Amino acid sequence: MFKVLLATLLLAAASLAGAAPAVLAPSRFNDTSLVDAAPLGTRTPLLLVHGLGGGNEGWENFLRAYEQNASWRAMFKPYSFIYSTAASEVLQDPAAPRTISAVGAALRAQMQLFYGKPQAAPDYGFGNKRVVILAHSMGGLVARAMMQEQVFADGQRGGDKVLHLIALATPHHGTPLADVAVKLGLQTVAEISDTWPGFISGSAWTNYDGLDLASPACNGWLATLNNYAPLNGAVLGKCGAVAGVPLPGFYEKIVAYGARDLQSPDLAISFGAFKPGSSASLVPSYSYLHDSLPRSYGNDAVVPLASAQFEGAPVFRRAQAYACDHRYIRRGYQQAVIIWKGSYDEWAFCQATPGDAAYTSGSGSGYAVSGSIFGAPGGIIDTIKAATQAERVMDWAEMAFAAALRAPSPPATSIGMGFYYRYYATSNAYVGVKDGVVFYMGPASGQQLVGVATLASLLASAQAAGY
Repeated sequence: MFKVLLATLLLAAASLAGAAPAVLAPSRFNDTSLVDAAPLGTRTPLLLVHGLGGGNEGWENFLRAYEQNASWRAMFKPYSFIYSTAASEVLQDPAAPRTISAVGAALRAQMQLFYGKPQAAPDYGFGNKRVVILAHSMGGLVARAMMQEQVFADGQRGGDKVLHLIALATPHHGTPLADVAVKLGLQTVAEISDTWPGFISGSAWTNYDGLDLASPACNGWLATLNNYAPLNGAVLGKCGAVAGVPLPGFYEKIVAYGARDLQSPDLAISFGAFKPGSSASLVPSYSYLHDSLPRSYGNDAVVPLASAQFEGAPVFRRAQAYACDHRYIRRGYQQAVIIWKGSYDEWAFCQATPGDAAYTSGSGSGYAVSGSIFGAPGGIIDTIKAATQAERVMDWAEMAFAAALRAPSPPATSIGMGFYYRYYATSNAYVGVKDGVVFYMGPASGQQLVGVATLASLLASAQAAGY
């Protein structure tokens, strides 16, 4: 039983790990062709970060959907961060990262290179733009390690460079499946004998909810990562007292997606779209997390929903992928569509609403996104859109009102009370965006918060000025 669970832990995360050292590069399809050959321009870099055993191939369907959506292409440009998680590959390279924290440092180093590259082809540098990160599974912990532990050459912390971390099925509190692996000994289990043990142990349970598993190991690294300001320490099972870290944790930038049930297959008995079921190989690990522990966890067969949604942390938003598993939440699934003219298969992504939602692309060569976690109102793409539009307007405002703001260098974009905002210490002024309105508070307003204009109107001015 434990061997089945451990095999699931490896296989559910993805398929093949890349043999190359940690590298960030403009995204490519599985056929190696470049996804987007245009310069970054006014768009936002979107960094794709895979998890345990993963690689760029798991983003293929998302990237194909990007190729078909002009509005997505106008908004962001995808870059993929690829690193090795297999022990055989890590051992071949003495410089390969061996902990999640070290992978986070490698991500920062690769990002730093792009901040120094020209924006034109073939370099596709970032300029001074902040990024959005879309991460799957352990990739979300990699991103958080970069945000919370790393500092860039200009003195800004990693989280200052990030507008949002959108985390899909990330074990923010760890996963009890990793504790099973630690207890049995990674190198003695054939199914995961080629997985680097440091990545599994870094995903072990933190005991945040009092579930103290039989494994004697304490995931002190993750417990500490989860207790940066405004969180101020905790007592976590076998980890004991965990001290708070006074540095900001950037939790307010996290959009945390998780799932609580596997996907059941639809019966194709009439017209409509019909989803496949989750793989039978995921059932044992789903049942273990749901039925075999002192607390029953809704889960995606690898990560409990409470962990994926970072229960207890002050995140930007928690969201659920309905009837979705650990594999489908990133790569999607192939559904059958039956119409009066016939039938076809298409790729779709996990639904953003409960119930038996049906949405299609209308074509066998299309990608169904309209009702999914990506395309539904308030979903992932809308989150990226809101952040990038606010960023463009605030960049323009710094140029248009330079004398009033007196910004010696671009400040970080912060999030709080529903605002995207920047604070200018020299002028003691704020510029922020909330609910489609641009606000100002500073000397010119008597330190009163005032609405300046609609976001749409100033976005037009920013675009006209090349922002």
